[in-house]
Amino acid sequence: MKVFTITQDPSTEDIAQTLEQDFSSKYSYRFFGIGKSKSVIVQKSEFVGAQISKSGNQITVHAQSPNLLLSFLDPFLTGMNVLGSIFNSPLKKLEADLVIFLKNKYS
Repeated sequence: MKVFTITQDPSTEDIAQTLEQDFSSKYSYRFFGIGKSKSVIVQKSEFVGAQISKSGNQITVHAQSPNLLLSFLDPFLTGMNVLGSIFNSPLKKLEADLVIFLKNKYS
């Protein structure tokens, strides 16, 4: 999970639209949550995704499986060396790519 400060104040909808237009159209983007505390879920596959949340002038990017069942199993899979390395590498790469993109766009 990465947390960083931004200078601009985009809405969650603006972040999702910017990701879809400028980051990649190869991913799917949807919202999670209600009201102003919605997060953007970025999904590459059933196993690789990330959650992007905004609170004030901070953005949090957390790599996780977009599949609800798999996200519950994540702590167990991460603890297993072989399975953990299979899932963690693409997750961490997506997280790092999103952080770089969002920092360049909003900082």
